[in-house]
Amino acid sequence: MVNQPLSGKKIAVLVESQYIPVELKTYQTKFKQLGATVHLVSRMWGGRNTQECVSELESDDAKKLKDGTLSLEDMPQFLTADVDVEKVQPEDYDAVIMAANYTSVRLRHYVRKNRETPRSTPAVRFFARAMRNPKIIKGALCHGLWILTPYPELLAGRVVICNEVLHSDIENAGAIVRFPENPRKDEGVEWVLEDDDLVTGHSYHETEAFIDVIKDKILVAAASDGPPWVQTDLKSTMPFRLDKVKRSSRQILVLLSEWGYWGEELVGPVEVFAAAKYEVQFITPTGKRPNAIKASMDPEFVDPPLGRPVTSEKMGEKVKRWDDPATPEGKRLEKPCNLSEWFPERPYFSSPASARLLERYYRELARVEEDLQAFDALLIVGGSGPLVDLVNNQRVHDLILGFRRAGKPIAAECYGVTCLAFARDWEDRKSIIAGKHVTGHCKEYDYKDGTGFMKARGQFLDFNMGPPPYPLEYILRDATAPGGQYHGNVGHETSVIVDYPFITGRSTPDSYLTGQKLVEVLDGDPPLRRWGW
Repeated sequence: MVNQPLSGKKIAVLVESQYIPVELKTYQTKFKQLGATVHLVSRMWGGRNTQECVSELESDDAKKLKDGTLSLEDMPQFLTADVDVEKVQPEDYDAVIMAANYTSVRLRHYVRKNRETPRSTPAVRFFARAMRNPKIIKGALCHGLWILTPYPELLAGRVVICNEVLHSDIENAGAIVRFPENPRKDEGVEWVLEDDDLVTGHSYHETEAFIDVIKDKILVAAASDGPPWVQTDLKSTMPFRLDKVKRSSRQILVLLSEWGYWGEELVGPVEVFAAAKYEVQFITPTGKRPNAIKASMDPEFVDPPLGRPVTSEKMGEKVKRWDDPATPEGKRLEKPCNLSEWFPERPYFSSPASARLLERYYRELARVEEDLQAFDALLIVGGSGPLVDLVNNQRVHDLILGFRRAGKPIAAECYGVTCLAFARDWEDRKSIIAGKHVTGHCKEYDYKDGTGFMKARGQFLDFNMGPPPYPLEYILRDATAPGGQYHGNVGHETSVIVDYPFITGRSTPDSYLTGQKLVEVLDGDPPLRRWGW
């Protein structure tokens, strides 16, 4: 009996004209031998039911045959793609492969009169959706990764190999391009690179080795406990592997508002840090215990902009434990560091002896910045509370500037990102995120009402402050100019941007991912410096 390990599995091969015949024939033959079904998927131009593809595009082949400049053996070959990319979903398949040569360029072609863009063409959207699902194995040989360049956030940080022609394009999209050291061309596997659910190859010469790796990946992804590159104990829509980071002793300073933090935006990153064996020190503006926003521990609370609950029952219970001073988690928040006792207050220019007071201020600031050497990174937790006591807090700004001057990463979530926009050098008043790429609470996700839900334990304070006093998106757009950019990623489940030294997360669903990217910035191999744009 023939061994068919991929029996019942389905493979989608995206194809267009200018394909390489031997590559496509190898897919059809070898995957069939392994028991899998191969679908040739393409865009059906003009409403056709099938797409005729030719291996080479020549307008006058007959003339060339007649004058002897083209032999019969060199004649273009043809194949028929019979699956419309707009009528199937990536989830229908166990693997999605982008064919080599210039097929990806043709599938990226967009029709302006249809108001298409490179990101909205059907095949590009199809492959991008597959990239967001770590259970689907993705493959691209040679020029195939061109299909993803309209979505650089999906290439950023991925380790790949490609044809030299693509090197700059793929690297500019944020991927890490690697070629084998001392390669032997007769050993094709050296020219195939795997990065969890993404498999890439240098050229069509590696097709057989490429198929072997994809086969193994499909079998691993189909295992009952799921693929190992999906961190199942930490909620995330993106693949994350702790074994891909160097473990080390790290200290993370976590800044929280005293006027209410969103529970998951603390729990998510802290759980990631614990998994990476990092130590955490909490700090608040005046040393008071931070408290979770009541809505953030309520699984039945419906987030108005999204029209659905955003807190699971499991997360609600975790947040309650952190909010309860009697639990081990809650006790960790009982005595945070006091920012107001640590960092000096800048004096008014109208103060008596202002010159001497300013000298003392800068002297003390230099001293406390030496204390920052004990920490490897800063995290600013989100929620509505930062609007009150973090965003326009001079000491918070000095804390951020201290980490920036030390060249250490700074992560911020949700409304905590506003602190970065307002942290400015006293001399030029220019935002530290000018020229940078960031994300944050976008206008579409702003509340019309109900931003507050603030609570201060023992003070009977629980009120709705209404809509945010300013649209964060507009502030970030202005602060990043010139040369930078705000990314709202509206409609995407997650939005995290890494533009070193900043790691910014848009909102609650990005909590774990923000923590993960901070770990990869600190200890990734290689350390992450750009991701998500």
